[in-house]
Parts: sequence; structure tokens; C-alpha cells
Amino acid sequence: MVRTEIHEDSIDTENLNEVAAAEPPASKGSQSTQARPSEGSSSTFGDMLVDAGMITFDQLVRAKEVAKRDNVTLSRVLDREGLILPGDLASLFAIHTGFPMAELRSETIDPSAIVMLPEEIARKYTALPISVTATRLTIALTDPTDLQTIQDLAVRTGHAIDPVISTPKDIVEQIDLSYRLTELSGATSDSDGEEDGPAAGRLTASSIREAQPAEVIDLLLRQALQDRASDIHLQPTESRLRIRFRIDGILHDVMNLPLELHPTFISRLKIMSGMNIAERRRPQDGQFSIEVQNRKVDIRVAVSSTVTGELAVLRLLDKEFTVMGLDQLGMEADIMSRYRDLLKLPYGVIIVCGPTGAGKSSTLYASILQMNRDEQNVMSLEDPVEYRISDTNQMQVHPEAGITFAGQLRSILRLDPDVILVGEIRDQETAIIAIQAALTGHLVLTTLHANDSVSALIRLKDLGVPAYLVTTSVAGIVAQRMVRRVCTVCQTMTTRPIEEHQAYEAETGESMDRFVYGAGCNVCAQTGYRGRTGVFELLTMSDELRQMFLSDAARHEMTAQTLRDGMIPLRLDAMRKVKQGVTTQYEVTRVLFTLE
Repeated sequence: MVRTEIHEDSIDTENLNEVAAAEPPASKGSQSTQARPSEGSSSTFGDMLVDAGMITFDQLVRAKEVAKRDNVTLSRVLDREGLILPGDLASLFAIHTGFPMAELRSETIDPSAIVMLPEEIARKYTALPISVTATRLTIALTDPTDLQTIQDLAVRTGHAIDPVISTPKDIVEQIDLSYRLTELSGATSDSDGEEDGPAAGRLTASSIREAQPAEVIDLLLRQALQDRASDIHLQPTESRLRIRFRIDGILHDVMNLPLELHPTFISRLKIMSGMNIAERRRPQDGQFSIEVQNRKVDIRVAVSSTVTGELAVLRLLDKEFTVMGLDQLGMEADIMSRYRDLLKLPYGVIIVCGPTGAGKSSTLYASILQMNRDEQNVMSLEDPVEYRISDTNQMQVHPEAGITFAGQLRSILRLDPDVILVGEIRDQETAIIAIQAALTGHLVLTTLHANDSVSALIRLKDLGVPAYLVTTSVAGIVAQRMVRRVCTVCQTMTTRPIEEHQAYEAETGESMDRFVYGAGCNVCAQTGYRGRTGVFELLTMSDELRQMFLSDAARHEMTAQTLRDGMIPLRLDAMRKVKQGVTTQYEVTRVLFTLE
């Protein structure tokens, strides 16, 4: 990783005044300059910006007036007013003042430095501790000439401050990533001493046993949301309580807690989600809501007994989540064009298939967003309704109350729908009613658990749907998977094992010398991946394929026909994304190995 070296002569709290003289902050009594300094006078930071063509002289004058009026530094005004891009401003400020420039996204952040400064203070001053020695603390700041800030930080930490420069956005981003629950993960240590200093008042290794379960659960939820986790797993083992977050589809160990905390955590979760606290043998489900930074988040909780205790899984549903459009799913242009044509059909069945976690619901929601919901009556039947879509009549299935997909689907047909979204086809009854709805003039969108598009056709037959109903109603089938995206911050070209090169060449008929992989950085938590995208194949029903299905042709024969009809198979679409550097050969193999 790239690390900015800190100069040995970096300032401490005893020589700050000499550095601040380069550009005195407005809060220290600097005067607005109404005229350009004469030739031969020392150049100020503002003059440097004007000479570089970054701002005009009039803009500089106005910015200095605002800085004096608001009692802030010139650099803060320039950033706040958007006169200079933050990255350019930080670079020029580093050149002018002589302070090092820190690239925080590739910087190795020392956890022992983080605990020197409470999170609320770091956010207050937009300051990120980077490294620490016995007497000195390196901190990234937006303005290292702000004497008051540096003096306050020195007093709070008891260390001399070595400031480095970074942008406000990068500092805040790294504060979000760095202030993790590392104190909680140390709870299994034998230390029971009192905690003093800047970390006092937080949940630490020595205080977690006395902490309230609700407080620890709240911190876990907040950290999970900050880390973009979709699920939290609380898994008891023989010796510890294992906490894991699912991020971008992969489970990551977050911490290990003492096993003695497990009963109180589970009891608290049951109370919060409305479960029976006395029932420990039967599986239970519940839910509750929390509000984090003005965001309402619904938490679905499932608890089930195992041989080592009760396992709890929490699914996080952010109500502020914005449903993605079709162009954000990752469909290539050729697949997207054909799929949009399917959505324009007045009737028929469109199936989205794939295993759990393949992103099927996201595709359905994105499809609904393409509909003209002012002129069409769009109705959905889901279990559960995870996200709300405006101008759509969404209904919830409650099997315990006798409200099933099949029963509700019959009632929907009496409500004059144009488009019907059926969350999932699980049985013969639901499948036949959905197909009959399509045959009577409705466009039906639904999901099915199948590995690929041809398998979805066979799955319908296995459910007991007559072949003639399938061929007359199904318009198209989308099969999809989700793969992790290469981190755009630390991506680099690299040579991979020969097996990866051979797999790529076998699928595409092309060869590549190197592939794009993530080297690992703070932004992606050293994984090399950040975020996910979809890979797709789209089957459209041709007359030849219909005839083959009616005559019980073998699966491989129908697959060959779909390729002749122009279908791009899942693996080839995935390899196209490997070639573009969107994902990696390793990730494609991990996700699509079931299709071998």
C-alpha cells in the first residue's frame, strides 16, 4: 500500500505559530486583502490560487471577506463555496504549507491511534488519527494551520500532533470505516482493569460484561449499517459467541464475544422483536424498527435452536434504500434492449430465476419502475413486502392467517390489474393461476428457484404445469447471479494462475495476459471488492423452443436451441464483465460453479 511518510520535522504544539504564519486563519485575526500584494512581497495561499488560475482575484477577495465574517479559515470557505475541488484544494494547500499530503484510501490506519480520539471528537474536528508513537500522534486534517484545533487535539490525547492534509470527504469516509467496534472484539481478553483516557465511556473490553444488551445490540446494528451489511449472524459455538456480517453476499467475522453473553442477547432480541422469550426449542420469527441518523431501518429476526444454543439471524432493511433502475442492475446493452421489449408486452409471463440471494427481487422492482403506473394498474403479491414502490398496490402474504399466494392471486384478478407481480411461484396452484392470468390478458412478473433459464422451464413442468400452458404463456425467462465488483480505489492489473486464464479462454475464445483485481484498501476493508453487480442470461421463447419443450426434448438440446436463438449464457455474460474489469475470474468461478 501507498503510505505518505511523515517528515521528521513535523510540528508539535510548541512550534505551531511558525507554521500558521504561512496563511493565518481568519479566526486568528487575519485581515481581508482588498488589493494584490506588490511585487516582491511574500506570496500568500490565496495569491497562489489566483496565479494558478484556480480562482479569480475577485473570488479571492469575496472568499476572504466571508472567512473574516464567519471566523473560519480561507480554505474552509473555498471548499464550502465549491470554488475549488476538494482534492485540488488539499494538494495546493500541501504545496503551500509544506505539510505532507495523505492518501487515506490507501493509508494503513493504526487501530491504536484510532482509540486515542473519541469518535464524536473526530467528527467534530474532521480529524482522523493515523499512527501513534509514545509521544506523537499523526492526524489527518483539512487545515493543519488551525492552531486552536491542533491545540485542543493535543490536550485531549496527551500527545504532540503531527498533522497531515486530506480532503473533508476522505476524512469523514475513513472515520466511518475506522471507528469500528474493535473494543467489543477484545471482550474475550482477560483484562478487567478500569479504562481511562479518551476511550472512557465507550463499550470496551473491560466494560462489556457490565454493558446493557440493548446497548451492545444497538452498536452492532449501527456498525452493520455503516459496513453495508445485509445480515447479522449471532452464532453460539462451544466456547464463544461468533458475530458475523454478510457484506456483498459474503459472511465476514466481526468479533468473538464471551459465550456467557449469549442468553442475554437472545432474550433481548426476542423482547425487541415480539417473540416468546420462554420458547427455546421451536423456531421463531419477529421484527422491530430502529432509527439511525434519521434513517428508519426495519430488522427481521429469525431465531432457531442448534446443538450449541439458539442461532439468531437479523436481516436489515433500510427504508431509505432507493430501488435501482434497470440500467443500474448490470445488464449489458444487448440483454437490456431485449428485456425492455418483453416488459412492453400486453400479456404473458416473465420469469426471473436464480438461487436465494441472486438479486431476483431487485430485478422485479426495477422492472416495475419501468411501467407506466399512471395508466396501468400495477399490483404485487409479496412475502414479505421489503420495499415500497410508489403508485403500486403491494400486498403481503400471511400463510399463518390463510393468506397464500394462490388465494390472493385469485382476488387480485377481480381488481382489474394490468400488471401483476407474484413474489415467487412455489407450488402448482400458484403457477397455474399465474399462467391463467397471463392467458386472460395480464402481464405477470414472477420469480422461480432454478439454476438457469432452461431449468426454469423444466421446473414448471416438475411443478405439474401442463406443457401446453407453459409454451402459450411464458414470454421470457431471466436467469441471474450477483457477483462482487472490483474496488475502484485499489484496482490493479495482475497476472493470475494459469487455471484462470484457461477458464477465461475456454469460455470466450480469447486470451488475456492480465486481469483486473483489487489490491485491498481501507475503502473495501482489504477485500479488493466493494459492491455487487448482476450477470444475466435472457431466454425468449421461439417457435422452435416451444416445439422442443412440447416434445420433451433433452435439456442440453433446448440449451443448444436457445444459443441458436441468440441467448448469451450466464458464464459468457460474466466473462464480459471480467474483460471490462468489473469483476474477477475468481468471483465468477465462486458464484457460477454450480453450472458445471
